[in-house]
Amino acid sequence: MFFSRELSVFNAMEPIVSGLFEEHYVKSGILECSCNQCQMDIVLLALNHLPPRYTSGQAGEAYIKAIYQEPQLQSDILRELTKAVQVIRDSPRH
Repeated sequence: MFFSRELSVFNAMEPIVSGLFEEHYVKSGILECSCNQCQMDIVLLALNHLPPRYTSGQAGEAYIKAIYQEPQLQSDILRELTKAVQVIRDSPRH
């Protein structure tokens, strides 16, 4: 199967991880460096260690977001974010 340009494939984990990162790390001000480069690196590193959840529509995205309201799944994301914060703090790219 080949993907056409009309078919939009979206990793629904991106807004979930970004939202939790914003809520638990950015707004709390606990990051040593809050530059855009470090923030993006943290989110991307966490996403690379979490299973992607691809969808092609809003209904699928809403379903995936509903699943990730479970405390254990949010805890898994926060664990990966915490690891990513530590890695980027120790080796920032700026």
